[in-house]
Amino acid sequence: MSDAKLPLIHKAPVEGLAIHVARTGLSIGDQARLDRLSDGRIGVFARLRKPILGLIPHHREGLVGHLGPVAEEIVAPSLAHGDELRVRIIDLVPEHLANGYPPEVYISVWGDPRHLHSSLPPIDLPPAPDPKPRSPKGLSGLRPA
Repeated sequence: MSDAKLPLIHKAPVEGLAIHVARTGLSIGDQARLDRLSDGRIGVFARLRKPILGLIPHHREGLVGHLGPVAEEIVAPSLAHGDELRVRIIDLVPEHLANGYPPEVYISVWGDPRHLHSSLPPIDLPPAPDPKPRSPKGLSGLRPA
């Protein structure tokens, strides 16, 4: 298999935001990384604007939030195997644009799908009915041999 990265998660919300989205300088397309937190959840880390003494511009990596249970189940095997993942901020709604709702941050995750496990149980479908053979219309002179 090649080392090309394929989408593992197209769009997943970051839950439990630990930041003020508008003040961090996050923007769409910024890089992020995933790592296990001390409580076992998967945290989302990104380069955030954190000024020194409130005046001197400074950027450093900080916790944005954590993944939800479904996204965590998809990404956990890749993290356990040490796969390199490409994580990007793909959508965000800062506080001043949230219109009374909580702010939102969404990420996409790309990686090697070899370690993916199906997160949904298989569905037992009934067998498809056999189609009846039909004679062609408008060709009455032809008969099947």
